[in-house]
Amino acid sequence: MTKPLDPDVKKLRALSAGEIADQVGAIKAQIADRETQLNEYKAEAVRRGLLEADGQLFRITLSPPGEQLRIDSKLLRVVMGDPFVDHFSKTSATDWVLRCFARKAA
Repeated sequence: MTKPLDPDVKKLRALSAGEIADQVGAIKAQIADRETQLNEYKAEAVRRGLLEADGQLFRITLSPPGEQLRIDSKLLRVVMGDPFVDHFSKTSATDWVLRCFARKAA
């Protein structure tokens, strides 16, 4: 015997393809708005030169822009060999990284 479907799953399954598209679009718009807001806070933290900050509930840390060495794995698999790793690697620019952690209860 199968278990009854969760009510939320039932609601999702009842949606038409167009309704799914509209819901996905609405959620993506909300995410974009939140990302814009988050980027504003991130820019303010960068402007202030913060590398870390503690709040009542959260702690943030920021890492400044830098570079990363990335390996082209497709070429590495074809060539296979340590002498070729540097030759088939490329440097990529990085941006500020914002991390947020829930505070631990004292």
